[in-house]
Amino acid sequence: MAFYAIGIDPFERLDKLVQYKKAQDYIWPVSMAPDGMLPDYNITVQSTKVAIDGEGIITFREGYGRKSDDIWRQLFQRLSQS
Repeated sequence: MAFYAIGIDPFERLDKLVQYKKAQDYIWPVSMAPDGMLPDYNITVQSTKVAIDGEGIITFREGYGRKSDDIWRQLFQRLSQS
């Protein structure tokens, strides 16, 4: 399973995301959303979390909201077995 953080702010540059990633000691890669990605995946709010399987099918979607570490572990466990 691969995890990516994708920036959607058209005014934010990739180098700023990379700096933030390093400052927070995040291990996952960061990228900027390609043109058309937000409407293609029907992303309409900030902080949307989307899991996409190897076939390109969305298997999880959530907008705003926080989850406990245990909930995220369970979700990643389930997604990695799909």
